[in-house]
Amino acid sequence: MPLQTNEISRNLLSPNRVATQMRAIGIIAAASMAGCATQTVTVTHEPAASIKPAVAMTTNFAVPVLMYHRICDLTPREARSPLLRDLSVPPAEFDRQIAYLKEEGFQFLLVSEVEKALREGTPLPVKAVAITMDDGYRDNFTEALPILQKHGARAAVFMVTNNFDRPERLAWSDARTMQGGAVAFQSHTVSHPDLTKLTQKALSFELEESKRILETGLGITVTSLAYPAGAFDPRVVIATKEAGYLAGWKKGGGAVQPTSAGKPFELPRIRIHGRTDLVKFKARVRSGLEIQASARSQSLTRS
Repeated sequence: MPLQTNEISRNLLSPNRVATQMRAIGIIAAASMAGCATQTVTVTHEPAASIKPAVAMTTNFAVPVLMYHRICDLTPREARSPLLRDLSVPPAEFDRQIAYLKEEGFQFLLVSEVEKALREGTPLPVKAVAITMDDGYRDNFTEALPILQKHGARAAVFMVTNNFDRPERLAWSDARTMQGGAVAFQSHTVSHPDLTKLTQKALSFELEESKRILETGLGITVTSLAYPAGAFDPRVVIATKEAGYLAGWKKGGGAVQPTSAGKPFELPRIRIHGRTDLVKFKARVRSGLEIQASARSQSLTRS
């Protein structure tokens, strides 16, 4: 049964049930010691329940959807490029960021789960975050994936399908390994063009073909598109719908809130730059909690 809004329930293992199990184990063990030495008695029982509170849910959620690109240490030559410095988060820093989210009790959502909650009006965790990585750099596999798995986190890669098997980009085999673990895949077009400047034919190709390639190659259903460089307009939105997507993601705009349901093809993401230190990171991911606290305060004032 879904949790009610802002309700925290604690499902603890019943003391009576524990006592019953322990008595049963003791009886079986005693019988084993008194019986034939050649007889082996195997005792099986339920593992102890995890004694921790259930996740608090709310229909008035505010979920920061974080936007990354590369997770890597730059070479001295790369470090001279302002663009690469902006796109790249060092693995050690990424590890600290994901560790912070885990330690603070944030739930790791996929963008498909966020968009579904918007469509269906269902609740999401009060403390939630979604991680995305754009373009399909190979360090998403070699560096980011082990960190995500280490902390029990999940993420989505918005993949440029022409990048598959290119140098320093994800191989198909990488992607198949990743989706079997902590990562889902969504579309970032075929070749990462400015969609607003394409002919109608080229626009349809970029949207439809990237979706087809991912679904065929990975055996998945692709529902989300991230607009390259965040560029979109009304014509692009219409074409995205017609191509079969259920959501479109831009850059900027803060946390995803229920009001975003009215514009499912203009969903916001929060950029994490190479220069985003842990102090700035904490402020960005806690922005969702601040939005919810403000809404609760306003509600109490009105009542």
